[in-house]
Amino acid sequence: MAELIVPFLLALLPILWLVVALMALKFPAWKAAIGSFAIACVLAFAYWHMPVGQVATASIEGWLMALWPIVLVIIAAVFTYNLCVHTGAMDTISSMITSLSSDRRVLALLAAFVGGLVQGAKAREMVQVLGATVKQMLPTAITMLAVLGCAKVMGYSGMIGAISAFCIAVAGALFPLVAPVIGCIGAFVTGSGTSSGLLFGSVQLQAADALHLDPYWIVALNSLGVGAGKMISPQTLAIGMAAVQVVGAEGELLNRVLPYAIGFLVLMAGLGMVGAMVF
Repeated sequence: MAELIVPFLLALLPILWLVVALMALKFPAWKAAIGSFAIACVLAFAYWHMPVGQVATASIEGWLMALWPIVLVIIAAVFTYNLCVHTGAMDTISSMITSLSSDRRVLALLAAFVGGLVQGAKAREMVQVLGATVKQMLPTAITMLAVLGCAKVMGYSGMIGAISAFCIAVAGALFPLVAPVIGCIGAFVTGSGTSSGLLFGSVQLQAADALHLDPYWIVALNSLGVGAGKMISPQTLAIGMAAVQVVGAEGELLNRVLPYAIGFLVLMAGLGMVGAMVF
């Protein structure tokens, strides 16, 4: 048990930095995420003895995952919105939305009309709007790159495994209480339920086999925890702030959302324990 404590605490540092930087230091998400990524890289090299080349390739893999498709989709969506605003199509939508008919033919005509307004924008105008959109979304893109890079470095270096091993050793038969927490951590770090499953799914399965628990139930608890992690993930906070064009308020948003995430996680942990007794 003692040999698991130090790796566990060190592996938590990138995550703890994110929380402290956002909530206590009031850093914008992109600065907090860069700090977390830097801490993960240093620990991977210095403590987990991960070669520099592997740290670099893990980081690049995370960056590519962030760029395609996450950042691309977000920029495309915001660009479409900004273009609608620029061409006046958004005003048309706002004025007409209150009198929409349930007739599908009317809705089709409205969609075609709005599309025509957007297509009426000149190429130079579109380029200008795209440039403004990229500038607007740059902090969000940096956050995505740093968070996904951090997640990949933590995964390949063994930091994620260290967190899981400690949780398994400490929880024992009470592991169903911890399983949603592990899923929450995965979603918090990666911003993705899929990535949380990739990081911790096999760990949850191994824990279920070792503790003679229902493997389907334990793995499902990982997905339940994702719901809480997504609420407080730096990626989610950054996207939310970008959507309403607010800069540097991620820490305040985290403070407001955190109690709901904790409450949800506690409920899911209780459900996990009851389900483990039943199944």
